[in-house]
Amino acid sequence: MINPEFKRNLWLQFSLHRLIAMPAILGLVFFTLSYAAANLPGGLALDSVALILFGGIVCLWGTRNASSSVIDEIRDKTWDQQRMSALDPWTMTWGKLFGATAFNWYGGLICLAVFAVTAIAGGRSMTLSAGLTLLALGILMHAATIALNLHLMRSDIRAVQRGGIAWAVVVIAVMFAPPFRSHTDTVIQWWGTGFAYASFLLGSMVFLATLAVFAAWRSMNSALQISTIPWAWPLGCCLLAAYLAGFADGTGLLWIGLLLAMAMTYAALFTEENNIALWQRIVARIEAGNWQGFLRNLPIWPSTLALSFCFALLLLVNNGQIPPIELPPRFAYSPLLAVTLALMLLRDCCVYLFFAFSRKGKRAGATTILYLAVINGLLPFMARVLGLNGLAIFFMPLHFGSAWTMLGIALLHAVLALGLLNWRWRQRALKDDTAS
Repeated sequence: MINPEFKRNLWLQFSLHRLIAMPAILGLVFFTLSYAAANLPGGLALDSVALILFGGIVCLWGTRNASSSVIDEIRDKTWDQQRMSALDPWTMTWGKLFGATAFNWYGGLICLAVFAVTAIAGGRSMTLSAGLTLLALGILMHAATIALNLHLMRSDIRAVQRGGIAWAVVVIAVMFAPPFRSHTDTVIQWWGTGFAYASFLLGSMVFLATLAVFAAWRSMNSALQISTIPWAWPLGCCLLAAYLAGFADGTGLLWIGLLLAMAMTYAALFTEENNIALWQRIVARIEAGNWQGFLRNLPIWPSTLALSFCFALLLLVNNGQIPPIELPPRFAYSPLLAVTLALMLLRDCCVYLFFAFSRKGKRAGATTILYLAVINGLLPFMARVLGLNGLAIFFMPLHFGSAWTMLGIALLHAVLALGLLNWRWRQRALKDDTAS
């Protein structure tokens, strides 16, 4: 039987008028531009027009519709009805992913057909790989938008309510999209093996699209309040690290993994629910020895926090790897730098939880960013201006001192942050237990 969510979206997306209007308007556009190209100087090639229209219909309009498939449910307050339905997360995911964008794919496939015909007629190569690359790009943008909206839907980020996530995905795609039809003779070196540009671009888009669909499915599990063990988040980090390290023949794999794990930890930390009630449930599971329940209630950011320490320890053992970014000479080749970064990440997580466990925990993200900016930026700068270099080293050890000094201060920061977090926990959680 057809997916009910997919069928519902098809009924919303299609009507007799839209079925006729899309090919009619596109046909009129293509006919007009082909006539202009044949009779007027400076006319656009028809295959280029097809690519532009595909980008507008699928990548822009389709991404907005994919975002609306979640946002409209929140605005119309019908998400609880969706959550109470008998549909499993995967059925709901692909029903929204391909159902809410079905009309866009209807127009996009027409554009791809025109692109293929005109490219073949013009003797252009890479037609099949180009078409598949565009398909993967559209799925990537749609799935990434759904995954982000589902992940952020329970937060107070207003961009979700206003549909801003869709445009953020579009902007990121435009900023980082590689050239599509240039450099066709270029050979990409990846993990020491040469790949044709078109084939490598297709493989990259398929890989990233698969990760995005997988992320949308996992986010749908959380949105439908189906508890899962947080193994997918660190797995995605490792896969992305392996992909990025391939451009450097794998020489910076551990460093790339560490930096990526840190970035993903910050991203999840500031966008997940971290109130004290959640962590009381987690601690209760630990005290009861219910480790499966503990993992199922755990947010995803501690998984990449632990992964950061794993990468840091591996770098400590294998100190031959060079950081992928340029650092001061006294730290650039020190294996202690990786452990220092992991400890500072632990400190920042504790600072965030310290504010999240307060009675005004809804402002924890903004408050944490403010205080970390003061600690890492303003206070070291003031100390240097006043000539207090020792105090500047204490506030920001990464820029000054020896490697062991750097590690010791970072460890002290982490211990102080853990102490503050323990004090906050005793003030709130233990007091709530006594009152109950």
